[in-house]
Amino acid sequence: MSDSVGSAPGAVALVFGGRSPEHSISCLSAKSVLAALLELGYKVLCIGITSDGTWVEVSPCEVESYEITANHYPEVANRDQVVRLVMNASAPGIEIEGEFSPISVVFPVLHGVGGEDGAIQGVCHSMGIPVVGSGVQASAICMNKLTTKELVRAAGVDAGNWFPQSSAAVTVGPPIQAFPFPWFVKPVSGGSSIGISMVNQLQDYEQACQHAFHSCPDVIVEQGLVNPRELEVGVLVGESGVEASPVGEIKVKDQFPFYDFEAKYISDGAELIVPADLDPEVVREIQRLAVHVFMLLGCAGYARVDFFLDGDRIVFNEINTIPGFTPISMFARMWGQAGVSFPQIVDRLVRAAL
Repeated sequence: MSDSVGSAPGAVALVFGGRSPEHSISCLSAKSVLAALLELGYKVLCIGITSDGTWVEVSPCEVESYEITANHYPEVANRDQVVRLVMNASAPGIEIEGEFSPISVVFPVLHGVGGEDGAIQGVCHSMGIPVVGSGVQASAICMNKLTTKELVRAAGVDAGNWFPQSSAAVTVGPPIQAFPFPWFVKPVSGGSSIGISMVNQLQDYEQACQHAFHSCPDVIVEQGLVNPRELEVGVLVGESGVEASPVGEIKVKDQFPFYDFEAKYISDGAELIVPADLDPEVVREIQRLAVHVFMLLGCAGYARVDFFLDGDRIVFNEINTIPGFTPISMFARMWGQAGVSFPQIVDRLVRAAL
């Protein structure tokens, strides 16, 4: 058992699901984190948030049963329960059907809006409850791709070319044809490649925007690169400070135009290579940039930072403060290559929050 929580009166509250389009991926992340927490000897309280925003207690057995297929996405089921946070900074907890359960730390694996954007972090901070990962400000900044890119570019990091698009005025196309095709049309706030389209001609632009607007009222339109390699780095706060993992590479299979939701989660559409075959100097520079971006944006705990490599050009893509968190996700694989197991990652994050 972990010493830091072994003597503590409360449990780790594992919070997942939520109203985001990434609800099902959050459920899968919760399954993996739960297994690691139980292996480490933590007491765990599983709190699922339904698609309509209702908080419910979910049994560990139900969480352990979550699976995703082409025809079935895991989901937090509604149930007739009254679950509420107890707003007492000196004795925080969760009350379920009138029964109080103390908690020592909240471990959110809520991907996307409502979890990765600072919302759950703000609720917990107002109660004095420690939260795994980044706080309110960093979460809100990193969730917004436009804000993140502006700050990163202002700090001297190449973040590519882009322009914003609002749902208020999209019928006449983009304000300017700022750069050549292809364009990638993305929801400003979102992940798991949900709502993203690749556009190769202007006549497809409006439809791509409408697709993205299902997830978010604001869109970022990014210039596609000529022949980029897609690279990722895990960042983790350890005893010696902020550390970067080995660099991983995603190679999308030929039948997919880019690393979309189906390629990620349904059809085994990509090869995940760790470590990436790169010149050592390039590796060191990407790791340096990942740590630089993490600290620049005020992140805490952990994150995954994504880049493109186009020839000799390293381009920042995005940062995820709650990345896909399963033993086979890139974050876990990259740290596994560095000799840090998935349970060790989880233990380190809980200890850091406490």
